Amino acid sequence: MRERSAEVERMRTLTVGLIADTHVPQRLERLPPQLAEVFRGVALILHAGDLNRWPVLDELARLAPVVAVRGNADLGLRLPWREIVEINGVRIGLVHGHGGWPVYLRNKIREATIGFEPLRYLRYARFAFPDGVHVIVSGHTHRPHLVRVNGVWLVNPGPVAPDYYVQRGPTAGLLHVRPGELRYEWVDLATGWARDWMLPCDASHAWDSG
Repeated sequence: MRERSAEVERMRTLTVGLIADTHVPQRLERLPPQLAEVFRGVALILHAGDLNRWPVLDELARLAPVVAVRGNADLGLRLPWREIVEINGVRIGLVHGHGGWPVYLRNKIREATIGFEPLRYLRYARFAFPDGVHVIVSGHTHRPHLVRVNGVWLVNPGPVAPDYYVQRGPTAGLLHVRPGELRYEWVDLATGWARDWMLPCDASHAWDSG
């Protein structure tokens, strides 16, 4: 009976909240109140960096356990630059996606002359994980994306804070995870409008860049 209960627990859907670029209080005074409702009942929250100040994590931790990584706006915060978590056999990589400080500064100069290059940031996120993962969650660009590269889903839930490139926020994401099954839900926090996608995923195989 105990073994059956453990198997049922393993097979049930677990939902992960995805958030990035909160920039509190740099660009936003506080987290949007709608976030608490969207993240209600999640098993875990992944913050892809540029949280700006530690109290953001304290507030999110009241909703669920939080894993966060360091972004370029997180100076002085002792956070890892990348993390890997496993949910129901699905390995999820978490990284801000700016490529590190030297790369970030070079790109600021480059983008001032030739404009934004989205593929560059997809590469930074992808190659942050030479070890096998099924999903990579990143931020930094303040542009939501969902794309599959070499069998790995690259997800950016978009920014919570206002942005000087494009005004899309606040947005967040939900990743609903069962063994071998993923569903991604992108949520506009201002309107409550949501869109979702089924993401084919073989949980027995994770992409390896080697």
